[in-house]
Amino acid sequence: MNAHVPTLFLMLIAINITLTLSVGLVARAQLRDGMAYWAAGLACNTAGYMLLALRGQISDLLSIVLANVLFSSVFALFTEGVLQFQNRQPRRCAIWLPVLATALLFAALIPWQVARVLLGAIVFSAQSTVIVQSLLQRRTTTVGVGQYFMVAGFLMMIVAFAFQGVGTLLRADQIASITTPHVGQTVVFLVAAVSVVVVSLGLVVMTKERADERNQNLAMRDELTGLINRRSLLESMAQHLSTAKRYGQPLSLLMVDVDYFKRVNDSYGHLSGDSVLKAITRVIAQRTRVQDLLGRLGGEEFLVILPNTNEEGARQLAETLRQGVAGASFQAASGEPIAVTVSIGLCAMSQLQDPQCDDLIGAADQALYRAKAAGRNRVEVYVHSHQTSMG
Repeated sequence: MNAHVPTLFLMLIAINITLTLSVGLVARAQLRDGMAYWAAGLACNTAGYMLLALRGQISDLLSIVLANVLFSSVFALFTEGVLQFQNRQPRRCAIWLPVLATALLFAALIPWQVARVLLGAIVFSAQSTVIVQSLLQRRTTTVGVGQYFMVAGFLMMIVAFAFQGVGTLLRADQIASITTPHVGQTVVFLVAAVSVVVVSLGLVVMTKERADERNQNLAMRDELTGLINRRSLLESMAQHLSTAKRYGQPLSLLMVDVDYFKRVNDSYGHLSGDSVLKAITRVIAQRTRVQDLLGRLGGEEFLVILPNTNEEGARQLAETLRQGVAGASFQAASGEPIAVTVSIGLCAMSQLQDPQCDDLIGAADQALYRAKAAGRNRVEVYVHSHQTSMG
C-alpha cells in the first residue's frame, strides 16, 4: 500500500490548518487552559509539513533542519499546554532542550538521511512520552475522559515513530527520500493525521469537562466562602435525614449567625465584612469533622449538618465553635482588630416527631432566635417545652 506522497502532504497540511484555526479561534490566553499553546503547536505542525512538501525545491536547511525543528517545537508547545492545563510550573529548559538538540544534530546530519530518520523517531518519541507521563501523573485529579483521548493519540505517535525507526533500520538501503512512496512512510503519515486529530479532540474535551465542572461548582457553592450554598445544603440535608431515619441514627443541626454583623459592615466596610465571613468559615471548618457538612445559608448565617450525632455531641461541638470564633483574631481591611462572636441554635432530630427538613431548620432557627434574645455569643438548644442554654 503506497499512497501518493504529495496527496498525503496536502491532506496533512489541510488537517493541520483546520485544527490550527479551530483551536486558535477559541483559545484565550487568560483562561490558562493550554489551548493557546496548542494552537501555536498546530501552527508549527502545519509549517513543518509545508516545508517537507517542498523538499528538493528549497534549501535543505529549510526543508530538513527547520522542518524538524518545527516538529520538535510542536511537542514542546503541546507539553507547555498540558502543564498549563494542569496548573503545573513548566521546566522550560528541559522542555525546549530537545528543540535545540534537533536543530544542531539535524544540521550536522543533512547528508545522512537514515541517521536523521532515526534521530527524529527517538527525539519525537521521547517528547511524546513526556507528555503521556504528565497526563497519567494527574489522571486522578483531572476530570473526565478527554485526557485518555490525548494519551491514546500520543501512544499512537510513539508506536508510529517506533515503526518508522525499525523500518528504517531494516530497509536503510531502500530509502531514497522522504517523498519516495513506501509502506512505512504511508503508515507514519496516516497515523500522524489521525493522532493529531485525536489529541486535539482530547484537549477540547478536557477543556469542556473542566468548564462543566466549574459551572457545576458555581451552581452548588457560595462564591465568597467556597462553602456549599443554600440549595445544595437543603438537598444534602434531605439525603442525610432520610439515611438517619432509615437506619435509626441520630442527626443534629446547628444554625450559626454572626453577632452584630451589620455593625461590622457599617463600621469597617463590606470588604472587611467579607473578610470576616471567610475567616469564620475557616474557624468553623477547622473544628468540624470530615463527615460534617458546613454550608452558607445566606448573609451571615451558616448551617452545620451533623450526621450520626446526638444532642449532647452537637452541644459540645456547638460550644467548641462558639469559643473558637470568640477567641479568634479578626481584622478589618485597614488592619484594625475586630471583635467577632456568633450565636448558635441547635436542634437534634430526636427532639421532634418524624421531622422533615423544614421542621429541623425551623427548630434550629427558633433556638438561634432565643440565643440572640438572651444576649448573643451563646448556644441555645431547642426542646418542645423548654430551652436550655449555654453561654
